[in-house]
Amino acid sequence: MTLNLLLLDDNPDDRALARRELERHLPDCSIGEVGDRIGWERELQAGLRVDLIITDFQMRWITGLDILKQVKAIDPQMPVIMFTATGTQEIAVEAMKLGLDDYVIKSPRHYARLPVAVRTCLDRKEIRARAIRSETRLAALLENIQLGVFRMSLDGRLEEANRAFWNMLGGDPGAPDSLRHPLLDQVARCLAQLQAPSETAELQAEVNASDEAGRFYVVKLVRVKVNGHDAIDGIVEDATSLRRAGAEIHRLNAELEQRIVERTRQLQEANEALETFGVSVSHDLREPLRTIQGYAAALRQDLSARDFSNFEQYVDRINAIARRIDLMVSDLLEFARLSRAELNIDTLPLRDIVQDARATLQGEPAYQAADIQVDVPEQMMVRAHRAVLVQALANLLGNAVKFVRPDSHAAVQIVARARGRTVRIEVQDNGIGMADEARARVFNVFERLHGEEEYPGTGIGLAIVKKGVERMSGSVGVEAAPGVGSNFWIELPGA
Repeated sequence: MTLNLLLLDDNPDDRALARRELERHLPDCSIGEVGDRIGWERELQAGLRVDLIITDFQMRWITGLDILKQVKAIDPQMPVIMFTATGTQEIAVEAMKLGLDDYVIKSPRHYARLPVAVRTCLDRKEIRARAIRSETRLAALLENIQLGVFRMSLDGRLEEANRAFWNMLGGDPGAPDSLRHPLLDQVARCLAQLQAPSETAELQAEVNASDEAGRFYVVKLVRVKVNGHDAIDGIVEDATSLRRAGAEIHRLNAELEQRIVERTRQLQEANEALETFGVSVSHDLREPLRTIQGYAAALRQDLSARDFSNFEQYVDRINAIARRIDLMVSDLLEFARLSRAELNIDTLPLRDIVQDARATLQGEPAYQAADIQVDVPEQMMVRAHRAVLVQALANLLGNAVKFVRPDSHAAVQIVARARGRTVRIEVQDNGIGMADEARARVFNVFERLHGEEEYPGTGIGLAIVKKGVERMSGSVGVEAAPGVGSNFWIELPGA
């Protein structure tokens, strides 16, 4: 790469000697010469497109100091060498203050130093250019990173900071001493930990923790030596989002663990219920089958004895038991369907649901003979699955008209009242009631409190009520007393 040098001297012989020396030691250079004002002004107008300027101090039309001032005004990084025989030490000092890069005495024995000075100035210029580029990149990085960078004195006085720091803490970048912030107070208290250069400290600070707008900062400090004195450099990270994300993850993990515990408990309860259910099914379904086997054996014996007097009675009983088994199987299938079916919950008018439940019992003689009273507000709404709630109320109402004393008349009231965010529906009767110990198991599958002959049924109806209501996020219960009557109730979310 060719070096472009500009040589200013009004003595053509001095220019020739200087050129000779430069070209001997710098063969890749191109030297321009200026000997008068016109030539110099021409170079100024061209923008000084050279790498280095060599100027005499004392010229007829200008001094070297004026040349130096003009050059530095245009390009502060342009190297300038003063090559003179008339300058003094005072002039050299003044020139150095103005930015002169080197000073070479114009004499035969000093000519050889001129190329050395040129090379040294150019190398120094390149080093300065690299430093400026590095400093520029570092400054841009500090201004654009999302971390606050600051420097403070050992007594906690803020000296400088980047843009991210001021964005985090506020304040006036032009007046760092005016900034007041709780974080700086905590940082100042940590400075005593840094007793020697290179020692570090870390601080985690929560500011306005009780406020929703509170912030969480992580500060790293290091003691450094700057221009002969110690200072503290620090980096501030606003870790509020990270901390909140961590808290949210912790909350979700805790919620997940709780759900696992709850799900495990539900599975254990389901397994226990399934085991109980299996035992009940095995027992209650075998009982009528054994009865059928008994009647079949009796028929075989009577047939061998040619005694046909009880044939019709036995066949009728076998048919009745078969119908009962069929009903039990149907109820069991309905119970199983409620356990696994997806229920779409809607907002429903409760009076319409009660009316539908009553309609399903219109063909039952016991229902037709009963006195039914309904006290349900017209505008009352519940959140439920329509078909499941109709069946639950029909089962409760069917039991209310069935379990009555032989010498009494069934009187039933259907009452609904709002209870906060829920609605309680009660089916009250004047029937046979039940003992306290029976209330805890009356909703179990195949749980029968009375004999088949006295009050026929499968023993699954109330289990279906409980399962259906619980699938609708509701609850069931009963209040009763023997000989007084029962009050079966359902609670469901209101609307």
